[in-house]
Amino acid sequence: MSTMKLRRAAVVVTGMALALGSLAGPALADAGASGPEGQTLTAAKAEIDPAGESIRVTGTGYDLNKGIYLALCVSNGAGQVATPCVGGIDMTGQSHGMYWISSNPPPYGVGIAKPYTDEGNGKGGFDLNLDVKAVDDQGTDCTAAGVQCVIYTRADHTRGGDRSQDVQIPVTWKTGGGDPDPDPDPDPGSGPVASADQTLSVNVTGGALSLSVAGNAVALSAATVGGTATGQMNTATVTDQRGSASGWSLVGQVGDFTGDAGTIPAAQLGWTPAATGDGVTPGGTVQPGTGFGTAAALCTAAAGKGAGTTDCGAGLNLGIPSGAKPGSYSATLTLTLS
Repeated sequence: MSTMKLRRAAVVVTGMALALGSLAGPALADAGASGPEGQTLTAAKAEIDPAGESIRVTGTGYDLNKGIYLALCVSNGAGQVATPCVGGIDMTGQSHGMYWISSNPPPYGVGIAKPYTDEGNGKGGFDLNLDVKAVDDQGTDCTAAGVQCVIYTRADHTRGGDRSQDVQIPVTWKTGGGDPDPDPDPDPGSGPVASADQTLSVNVTGGALSLSVAGNAVALSAATVGGTATGQMNTATVTDQRGSASGWSLVGQVGDFTGDAGTIPAAQLGWTPAATGDGVTPGGTVQPGTGFGTAAALCTAAAGKGAGTTDCGAGLNLGIPSGAKPGSYSATLTLTLS
């Protein structure tokens, strides 16, 4: 069992400014793909510098009622969720390596999710610059043998099992200029004159089930008495290298928020979990006022699922009681992996 703590998730007196920015400028896409509902996803280029580039990506014909994520992710084949994504989950709206696009997000997503451009007839589009690189610091490597990464859209965490928004554009990585065949065969008709076989063997052992968290502090937005403070918990990464296919569970529990001005009960905290990973299921939404008196599931993997790396996160909502006194409060959110 591994336990990680996010300490001092405080209600502060100033809000968090979130901006996705605006994008403009003409560019014609030279790579594209279509989705199961007729969506079109296009990218200005699909051969990319592995060190990183900003690529113009446009989409048309998406369902205005369904939010999506746009990111660079590892393809797991047709009909399967492309995961993990380079850079992990980002629901803060501050990174251009992943976008949350939605015209009707949950309350905590207002100002964070990028709205569609309304194309009429219930369809929407987008025109964004996506920051793309081949390798991140969480172990995702798009240049590794057997790995195919794709510029990818999928339904957001409010429709985690919906594959109708899955559209993938495969990318390749630049390896330098020059002659594309620097050492051509001078005599294409000549073949090998001898061959020999060698038998290769290897012993494979199981690894560990581990948990890491991208930071140990979360500042919720400022809120008035009787209002709601919002924020995004730091991404929790579960790595299952045991090879046992036995599944796992990641749960969270929080104590009361305390401060010089008094106490806000733990049950006032709610969350909406999200997860990316092979067969990993995010926990259910917990509403403020019915919340963390007991532990709640952040994400779980059933037997036979959850191998490799999974990113789990959650939007946070703290309901401020009408009887609360103004001041600064903090609590400890404990994540437990088993």
